[in-house]
Amino acid sequence: MELTNITFGFEAMRWIVVTVIGIYAWVIGRQSASAKEMLDLRTRITKLESDIRQTPSQQQFHELSLRVEKVNGAVDGVREGLTPMRESLRRVEGFLLNKGD
Repeated sequence: MELTNITFGFEAMRWIVVTVIGIYAWVIGRQSASAKEMLDLRTRITKLESDIRQTPSQQQFHELSLRVEKVNGAVDGVREGLTPMRESLRRVEGFLLNKGD
C-alpha cells in the first residue's frame, strides 16, 4: 500500500462522512419544521376546542328560542294594552287643542 492510496482512502471516507452528516442534518431539519407545524396544529386545535366548548348546545338554542317567543308574547300583550291608552291620549290631546277655540 502506498501513502497516496491511503490518503485517497481517507479523503474518500471524509467526504462520505461529511455527506452522511449533511443528509442527517437535512432530515433533522425537515423533522424540526414538521414539529413546528405540529405545534401550530396543536395550538389551532386547542383554540377550536375552546371555541366549541363556548358555543351553545342544541338544547340551549331550543331554550333560547322558547324564551324569545315568550318575550314576543309579552311585547304583543304590552302593545295591546297600549292601544286603549293611545286612543285616550288622542282624545285628551284633541280636547285640549279644541278647548282654546
